[in-house]
Amino acid sequence: MDEDEKDRAKRASRNKSEKKRRDQFNVLIKELSSMLPGNTRKMDKTTVLEKVIGFLQKHNEVSAQMEISHIQQDWKPSFLTNEEFTQLMLEALDGFIIAVTRDGSILYVSDSITPLLGHLPSDVMDQNLLNFLPEQEHSEVYKMLSSHELVTDSPSPGYLKSGNDLEFYCHLLRGSLNPKEFPTYEYIKFVGNFRSYNVPSFSCNGFDSALLRPCQVSLGKEVCFIATVHLATPQFLKEMCVVDEPLEEFTSRHSLEWKFLFLDHRAPPIIGYLPFEVLGTSGYDYYHIDDLELLARCHQHLMQFGKGKSCCYRFLTKGQQWIWLQSHYYITYHQWNSKPEFIVCTHSVVSYSDVRVERRQELALEDPPSEAIHPSALKVSTEPGRVSKCRHAQHQQQHLNPHPDDGTSSAASQLPQLPSSTPAAHTGSAAGSAALPAGGRQVILGPGRQDPAPSPHLSPPCFRGDFSPQD
Repeated sequence: MDEDEKDRAKRASRNKSEKKRRDQFNVLIKELSSMLPGNTRKMDKTTVLEKVIGFLQKHNEVSAQMEISHIQQDWKPSFLTNEEFTQLMLEALDGFIIAVTRDGSILYVSDSITPLLGHLPSDVMDQNLLNFLPEQEHSEVYKMLSSHELVTDSPSPGYLKSGNDLEFYCHLLRGSLNPKEFPTYEYIKFVGNFRSYNVPSFSCNGFDSALLRPCQVSLGKEVCFIATVHLATPQFLKEMCVVDEPLEEFTSRHSLEWKFLFLDHRAPPIIGYLPFEVLGTSGYDYYHIDDLELLARCHQHLMQFGKGKSCCYRFLTKGQQWIWLQSHYYITYHQWNSKPEFIVCTHSVVSYSDVRVERRQELALEDPPSEAIHPSALKVSTEPGRVSKCRHAQHQQQHLNPHPDDGTSSAASQLPQLPSSTPAAHTGSAAGSAALPAGGRQVILGPGRQDPAPSPHLSPPCFRGDFSPQD
């Protein structure tokens, strides 16, 4: 009897342990099935395990591919991530990343195209690259893209092969706040290579995830050209077009002549200046030359009516970037003699996309997609490098001549004690312009060729909106 009782006790203990193990196993299977996509109610344990194994295999493939394409530690500081290092490099090179199919369709473009060329990524993606080139460059660029065959004669990744590399120069259309303005082009350089990618079944925004899959040519895969595009000549002043927090604002006080009297604590993270750096300086010292005339009208309107709202304008930050602002302001009066005392301003950060919509609405224009530009509209400058800024050239002349006689200074001079000079950081290089001859020299280079000799470059855009201040 004692032995039978011991056996029953052992069996009961063993059964209890088995039941506990089965319960734990069922709980884990249930947790795995809950993480799988789709309807998992009718899945048995074997199906759940098969799907999990398949997911892990794909995950390992993606991880292996990411390790191959990962930037080595000797290329970048250890405290920077890949994304941070890539962003710093693009800013240093004045460049952006683009992915184009062999027929010229743009699959992806990075946000850094906006401060460099004035295009929003949404305007460029799903368009054809040839629509942004002058017509005389269409045939050669299309030939280089469409005639390339991906080299796959060894197991190493295709993008590490010199045979897949491509480098060439061309002109690219600059964006504008007003589509009816005379089109201008920027002289740029493409440096990249051809890769294969899985054709995504979703929108182009998922293109990155497709590139992370193993790059090997097989049925159902396409070839695209992924390149870094940078300006032939550095652009020292850029527009801060992508705003992380567009609702940011700060307050300042100005004299009636628009000199800074006060700057609150919210301003330094936005414009970079500490209060003591701007006190006593004129607000006009920090405004873009193209916006001075509009701001002068807003100032006059304020002096007449005592309050108002400014147009959207560009303000030069301490980091040498143009940030778009819009100001609400009013005049305060002395409590005893009721004389105007100073101006109180609340400045709000505005994104470039909002500015463009507002300017085009003011001009009674639609926001059309990019279209091909007729070659007769092409203008070029006579010296190589990036597009020169015509208004910044005029601005530079204001530094040399204390009594400028252009239209902007005459309009602004109607205000009391309006400053006639701006910081040297505002000025840019200047160059003349000339029409492109019919038999002009081609500026595109194929792989293995050297940089071109000085070639024609395109005239600068001159952004100007024409609208009156609002109350």
